[in-house]
Amino acid sequence: MTILRHTDVITTARRHLVRLAGCLLLLAVSMTAAAADWRSDAVDTLVRESGAHRLVVLGEMHGTREIPLLAGDLVERWSRTGPVLLALEIPAGEHAALRDVVTGGDTDALIDDVRQRPWWRIAAADNDGRRSEDVLALIERVGRLRRAGHDVAILPFDPRSRRCFELENCEAAMAHVIRRAHAALPRGRIVVVTGNVHAMRQRPINAPAVFPQMPMTALLRDLSPLSIDIAAKRGGFWACVDEDACGPAPVTSPRDGGRQPDDAPFDYRLVLPAFTPIRQVGDAPEN
Repeated sequence: MTILRHTDVITTARRHLVRLAGCLLLLAVSMTAAAADWRSDAVDTLVRESGAHRLVVLGEMHGTREIPLLAGDLVERWSRTGPVLLALEIPAGEHAALRDVVTGGDTDALIDDVRQRPWWRIAAADNDGRRSEDVLALIERVGRLRRAGHDVAILPFDPRSRRCFELENCEAAMAHVIRRAHAALPRGRIVVVTGNVHAMRQRPINAPAVFPQMPMTALLRDLSPLSIDIAAKRGGFWACVDEDACGPAPVTSPRDGGRQPDDAPFDYRLVLPAFTPIRQVGDAPEN
């Protein structure tokens, strides 16, 4: 396999991609039939609502165990019929390490190498929820799909730096990376997993002043993205709830699920049964 010329994209280089160079409730994720049902139902809903949209943006609360599982299920489903690019809100500087996991052979050792990288080793009190054992498991899953012959890839699309914050153009910087990937992928799907503000197709009415005037997905409206808000009925997630520390936060009662009005920030709201806070990087696997 050959990595193509686009250095910000990890690809299998298969034919179809040739252009693509405590924790509140302490909910345990179980392998019961009920757990399997919510995942199957959620993926069925996302596939149905996505229709012919090639760009599907999943707006998440960072720091849950459920959304990496759901994103992996969606990638696996679509990869049965065509190429799929999974774009994660991870610094673009992690590209080489993630590429090695996706295209390498000794996945356990490569994943452990990622765990040792500075961005992943941040203390839990400073973790905004984007790095976790659950996200690492998602990356490893994409690698397994690739080795099984599926046309899949990963794109770490967050190029944000101090300069973009100073210039107030970070949303545009992220949108630019997604736009390049979309232009380079002639067919198939792009699944973007990002914070729910970045996933908004337009700024909410009466939004707080801290909200961007043009969220990332609003800057991609010409690509006909489908914007999905993923909420839950109960549980908790890991987030930076104040300036002092990050930690578990409660799920608030979600608004109505389903298709949203034309003036809403999202096209659709998917409400899951529950969120569970992440496993921090380095946490021992559960029995």
